[in-house]
Amino acid sequence: MLETPRKRKEESTDEEAAVVAVVGGPYKLYASRWVQLVLLSLLALISDWVCFATAAVPREFYEATGGHQTASLINAFFVANVASCFLYTDVSRRFGLRASTSAAGWTMFVGCLLRSGVSRRLPPYASVVLGTTLVGVAQPFFQCAPPLLSATWFSKRERSLATATALNANQLGIAAAFVVGGGFCEGKPSRVKPYLDLVTACSAVVALATWALFEEKPPTPPTASAAAREADTSSSSEPPPEPARCLDRLGLTFHRSLYVLLFRTKGFLAPLAAFVTSIAVTNLLSAFAGDYLDRAGARVDLALVGAAFQVAIVLGGIVLGAFVDSTRAYKATTLACLGTSIFLLLVLAVACGYDAHLPATVVVSAILALGLLVGPVQPINAELAVEVAHPFDENAVEATQQLAGNLCSALLVPLYQAAAVFDLQVLPFSDKITYKHPRHDGSGAIKKQIYRFDKARTEPRPPLAPTHPFVQGLPLPRFHFLDPRPHDARGDSILLVLLVAATLSFFANFNFELKRLKLDDPAR
Repeated sequence: MLETPRKRKEESTDEEAAVVAVVGGPYKLYASRWVQLVLLSLLALISDWVCFATAAVPREFYEATGGHQTASLINAFFVANVASCFLYTDVSRRFGLRASTSAAGWTMFVGCLLRSGVSRRLPPYASVVLGTTLVGVAQPFFQCAPPLLSATWFSKRERSLATATALNANQLGIAAAFVVGGGFCEGKPSRVKPYLDLVTACSAVVALATWALFEEKPPTPPTASAAAREADTSSSSEPPPEPARCLDRLGLTFHRSLYVLLFRTKGFLAPLAAFVTSIAVTNLLSAFAGDYLDRAGARVDLALVGAAFQVAIVLGGIVLGAFVDSTRAYKATTLACLGTSIFLLLVLAVACGYDAHLPATVVVSAILALGLLVGPVQPINAELAVEVAHPFDENAVEATQQLAGNLCSALLVPLYQAAAVFDLQVLPFSDKITYKHPRHDGSGAIKKQIYRFDKARTEPRPPLAPTHPFVQGLPLPRFHFLDPRPHDARGDSILLVLLVAATLSFFANFNFELKRLKLDDPAR
């Protein structure tokens, strides 16, 4: 039977009326939204627990695995995470939030099982790497989903808080790695295997709970923007574009979203830069926390400081997320956090040089304050990116940010380690004082040094080796108002300062249009 123009017009009118009815409300919040948030947060927590599982006990892991380093395993995780981000948007769009999240939960469990093995001994290192890679592949399905989950289940006054809670659950996973790993395995390489078994058991419980309790969406949308997105999705009947390129033939479309967000979405690059800087700085400080404490001469427990740093990130995200929810001051909050973080990184840079050691309380306080301030930049700018890109798919927005953040982390880990051999002199040295780099001998050859910072908790600080020829200082004029004693900063510390300073300068030049807020609250 032929379809008449009149019939098509009637059907179109009915669809438009349905959309108006849905968008017009009323809107209801469901208590089960907190169950969804907790499940997604637990999945994210365990995924980062796996990533940093042995960061607090690198020496024990080195001995248990026959000479393999934790840093290389963390980098493998980041590389797998970046590759998976390209698939997340298409997979979640095709199979839905519930199915993709549940499948990723089981993938993470399989990866944990490969890492721990099923016998009484650790499996071959290749199996550990493969398991770590699988967990890295699964993590974007937990890391990228918070903005979509908050937009689907939460009101406009809860979205930033919900996003911050789910994103910062990763930091609680790193805290668990420091607390549980440090308490369970410190000084006992034989306990690495049962420790990994514990992580596997936790992943199995959370994967099962996700499969049983996680839901796709609430019965009715919570906001006007959620209703509009749902109506737009359900009424869309446009045929898919003709496959013209290799990625299109594979059914992948994320590369198109990436192009639109990066080059055609006004204001998107600024929250992307802030997000990337936040995740990169927190990842590097988490991975090398022990090195920072040792270089600063702070004789404190690595596990406690590492865990406290992650808790500070979570608390900062909750407090500042709630503040941004009520004020919508995305730009002012981000600028204040980045600006203060530069000062704190400079304090750590001086503390971790070879020339001056600040009190342990100052060093630890600076690390915790960095957690409170630089950590929340990530969830705040995840929400800001969704606001400026609206009505663009939240999955694609967050996948782009996570891809860039973890790619930057993966690239910065070796760059950070390479920069550590350089030293910047910020005040003139005395001719009678020689400041040396501990990783080089007099011939200029690099000594292989495995996690000296871990030994520093129980052993005296080793003497410094002769200066390497290219560890040079950059003398600055002596000002009367500066402390005349010599100070210096290592290259890795300077790298973080420059990264945050460049981001602050870039971010300050943007003004943002909060498109989603205009739909949810036209009066503002």
